[in-house]
Amino acid sequence: MFFGKNNKKKNPEYLLTAFERLHNVIINSKDEMLNLADIIMDNRAILANFEKLSIEDANYMLTFLSGVVYALEGEVHKTGTKTFLFGSKVAYEDGTLGQFIIERHATNE
Repeated sequence: MFFGKNNKKKNPEYLLTAFERLHNVIINSKDEMLNLADIIMDNRAILANFEKLSIEDANYMLTFLSGVVYALEGEVHKTGTKTFLFGSKVAYEDGTLGQFIIERHATNE
């Protein structure tokens, strides 16, 4: 009788935590930039490794993806020498990505 129109609970992907939906990507070229931006805009986080890129290409992509995250009121965290975590505000809401960052920093100290 009291059925809501919110189908999010029926979608199995909605039930996954942000950490479980995290995309771990080793970036090989800056041609991947727009695909990564689409993933972020879909409220999924990306753990991106820029080791295979030149410094110039890595800085270009880092700047662009940071702009995408800024527009979505999200956060960017450096998790390693050339590894960054990008996520929209929605991706950080359940707290799993925040916990990942805390644990990552604790193990690197």
